[in-house]
Amino acid sequence: MAKTSGSRVVPAADEVLDEYPLFFKKPVALDASKHAKAGITPEADFSFALNSNSIIVNGIEFYELSKFYPIVFTEGESPIPAVVVGLENDNYFVGDKGQWKEATYIPAYVRKYPFAFMDFTDSDSHVLCIDEKAPQFKASGGKNTLGLFKAGEPTDVTKHALQFCAAYHQDFQLTDLFCREMAKAELLVPMRFDVKLHSGRDLNIGGFQIIDEKKLQALPDKTIVEFFKHGWMPLIYASLISHSNWKILAEMAGNLEKTKAN
Repeated sequence: MAKTSGSRVVPAADEVLDEYPLFFKKPVALDASKHAKAGITPEADFSFALNSNSIIVNGIEFYELSKFYPIVFTEGESPIPAVVVGLENDNYFVGDKGQWKEATYIPAYVRKYPFAFMDFTDSDSHVLCIDEKAPQFKASGGKNTLGLFKAGEPTDVTKHALQFCAAYHQDFQLTDLFCREMAKAELLVPMRFDVKLHSGRDLNIGGFQIIDEKKLQALPDKTIVEFFKHGWMPLIYASLISHSNWKILAEMAGNLEKTKAN
């Protein structure tokens, strides 16, 4: 999501962002006029996330995420956390019918789709947008759809989406601060995960960073106290614990390979 500054009138509903976030193909600002008849289907279909092997997450989710996925950090000057959901191009947690793996925590970024709280060029305002290319979006509404507006006013669906996305955005700001502190303390180091499947095929995944436990232990006491006061330590330990889930991904990769072979 691009950072913006300055001021401008809230963009029209048919204005599209130049850079799309993950999963989004045509995000536009929700508009009571253009989307008067539009709605979304209520079924939980996560097929849009099938072809992504990593998903952006927020720090507030680390506790639940650490039970199922490895937590990593993107490379670059402004790292952000993500979970790895597959060792190749596919998401192992999404089934053929679009269902998420049962009894598994679903990242908030996935749950808020097809809605997003976005910044537009030259605007200080955050705008609630919807992906008009999302499979659950229906421009003309219809049977078994949940309307976005009624008599020109947002429905409960839209109100809930606004609240959810606004909360997500606030959590993202706190997560961004946490990541900056991790980078400043030089705790993030590059990592690769390599595994050999039963078939003999090698899988390799890289291009991400993790928190280095040895560097963490070498931090000055003063820094550790500051991290503790800011609430960073539980997030750090959750991310470290999450790396036991690489084994789970390797097992899932092997099972998928067997299924395809049969």
